[in-house]
Amino acid sequence: MSSLAINCNNERYWFDLLGFHEELQLAKYSDGGFFDWHLDFGAGEISARKLSMTIQLSDPNDYEGGDLRFMINKEIVNAPKEKGTIIIFPSFIMHRVTPITKGTRQSIVGWVSGPPYR
Repeated sequence: MSSLAINCNNERYWFDLLGFHEELQLAKYSDGGFFDWHLDFGAGEISARKLSMTIQLSDPNDYEGGDLRFMINKEIVNAPKEKGTIIIFPSFIMHRVTPITKGTRQSIVGWVSGPPYR
């Protein structure tokens, strides 16, 4: 995951990164589970987050709902759902996971940190 984050950063963002300073998380959403609109960048310890990463572990046929969505310039964009898809995005991008209506969706989530923006 580290090399993927570094390559993505070097191709697209050029953020000043230090590495993974938080444990990876297994995100598991079942019937009714969701995560409302939020940023991964915020106050306190999480303010060091620069890049967010998610790896889709579930086959999209195993669940309904559970769309990872981004709000970009007031436009909502759905992320691909294919198993094994890796999404890397700036932690200041607004995103959510829509409610699961059937089955279970699992992904691994991680954040690459860096010094405060200048």
